[in-house]
Amino acid sequence: MFLVSSNEQAKREMYVAPIVKEVARQTKALIRIEYPVKVSSQLQGSLDYLLSIGNLKDLLVLEAKRDDLDYGFTQLSAELIALDQWERSPSIDGQPTMLGAVTTGIIWQFGLLDRSTKQIYQDLRSYNSPDQVEAIVRILIQALS
Repeated sequence: MFLVSSNEQAKREMYVAPIVKEVARQTKALIRIEYPVKVSSQLQGSLDYLLSIGNLKDLLVLEAKRDDLDYGFTQLSAELIALDQWERSPSIDGQPTMLGAVTTGIIWQFGLLDRSTKQIYQDLRSYNSPDQVEAIVRILIQALS
């Protein structure tokens, strides 16, 4: 089944939400949608999806974009940096890396923030849904384990 729409919300509901729900089901993660994060007046915004285990113990951020993965990855990087500095984030010892994903709903790409070096690594591979949905779910579950 394919949805022809440039509407970001429609793609999130059709393609992203089922994957997020499955990850949450398998990990018992809490899903927060359009979750506001404010670190400073310059570093603030809403996360499309924030998944967490327990009381914000392990965090995973997902950014859904219409078709521009490059812009989406830039936004994801800023969100990972904000989460790292956020007062409610787990300690670096508790979560030394933070994984994020940017997706068009069909194409998924992952990024990792090393919290001790403050470096962001972009996975050069991209994953396609539905063909590689099992790999996508496995990566997301691993980030929360």
